[in-house]
Amino acid sequence: MNYYSKQINKAFENAKVISTEKYPQIAFFSDCHRGSGTWNDSFLHNKTLYQAALEYYWERNFAYVEIGDGDELWENRCFNDIYEIHSDVFKRLERFGTSERLFMLFGNHDKVKATRGFCTSGNFFSPPYYESLIIKTPDKNKDLYLIHGHQADLLNDRLWPLARWMVRYLWKPLELAGFKDPTSAARNYKKSNKVEQRLINWAQQNNQNIMAGHTHRPAMALKGNIEYMNTGSAIHPNGVTCIELVCGKLNLVKWTTCVDENRRLYVCRQEIEEARIF
Repeated sequence: MNYYSKQINKAFENAKVISTEKYPQIAFFSDCHRGSGTWNDSFLHNKTLYQAALEYYWERNFAYVEIGDGDELWENRCFNDIYEIHSDVFKRLERFGTSERLFMLFGNHDKVKATRGFCTSGNFFSPPYYESLIIKTPDKNKDLYLIHGHQADLLNDRLWPLARWMVRYLWKPLELAGFKDPTSAARNYKKSNKVEQRLINWAQQNNQNIMAGHTHRPAMALKGNIEYMNTGSAIHPNGVTCIELVCGKLNLVKWTTCVDENRRLYVCRQEIEEARIF
């Protein structure tokens, strides 16, 4: 067993487990990277689209699952600053939590949530965070295994303090000059391919469907006898992507800005791809 398979196995040892019997409708998001409202807050661009999506899923009784990197805690030291800027978003998420429809995983950019060491004070929104989630279906061979995906990326897993230092003190200022962070799987095509293939290999070896984030590349692909899924991100220039589970069917969805026949802008939901799990 290679290093990456061991890390993924370890992540699932204490997974939170829920069932589609209790939650037949679930919306899966990842990589929102909510920031502190400064020039490098990538979330700001799509905040309105994301809020519209949250309202849609709240009104239709969906559960909300966030598969890591919800908050940008590499570039920002304190969650307080993020909460103050995006308190309206967190209040919407808190509604899901109050109704027991909220499940939050941590990724590499918000891994400090695993130890609660992310600089909070006051009565802030503070749900439990997990490293992984398993969703049980009527057919046990069709269960969904959820993980952020950094476990298949050495620099962003075992060496994450180094990667955080590089992002915070090196690549953050260089972004102003137009440089892209080569350590990021989301910005490095070859690295993204390697991470995704490691996740797929684990899923095939364990005969389990897997859903992840991390690479920011939305996907819903049948690989042999398993489904590999990636929710994409909420910070793509053209919109917010997510995956919906509705009564056994999975939809890859994009929330974006559209124009009607009267040239008025509105938020639209576009179904990109679908797959039946059970």
